[in-house]
Amino acid sequence: TVSDHKLTPDQEDSLKQIVETLKAHSSRTYLLHGVTASGKTEVYVHAIRACLEERRTAICLVPEIALTVQVRNYFRKRFGEEIVVVHSHMTPRERFNSWTRIRKGEAKIVLGPRSAIFAPLENLGLIIIDEEQEDTYKQEESPRYHAVQVARWRAESEKAILVLGSATP
Repeated sequence: TVSDHKLTPDQEDSLKQIVETLKAHSSRTYLLHGVTASGKTEVYVHAIRACLEERRTAICLVPEIALTVQVRNYFRKRFGEEIVVVHSHMTPRERFNSWTRIRKGEAKIVLGPRSAIFAPLENLGLIIIDEEQEDTYKQEESPRYHAVQVARWRAESEKAILVLGSATP
């Protein structure tokens, strides 16, 4: 795995709060505000690493399937095969393989658009929603749901942390 980039003092402060809450096994929501390319993803990487060190799992939602590949490549350099992608454009075989790896505990990090919030991870510690203000997190067809609301409920019920990242909260 590739080493992480150095965090700024503000990023360090944000990460410190997230890690303290993670270690306390508390549920809390954090807003990580920063313009595009300000380093939010690097904070996500450090937070996920802290989550894994606590022997817990993580979900990272991105607003569009197209962004999944870009973020997956970034995360793969840091986490290797511990990450699995879940989205609706996968073949049934790819989807089956991803869900099987999740159920067996082989994948500790799930990445994808809104439907990834339902990934059956055990011992969930962290949910990250990148660009949380995007409308794409709302499922318009039945069953209707808002991934941010589902994430809030899931984080609360599983004593996990919810990190909402946004340039425009």
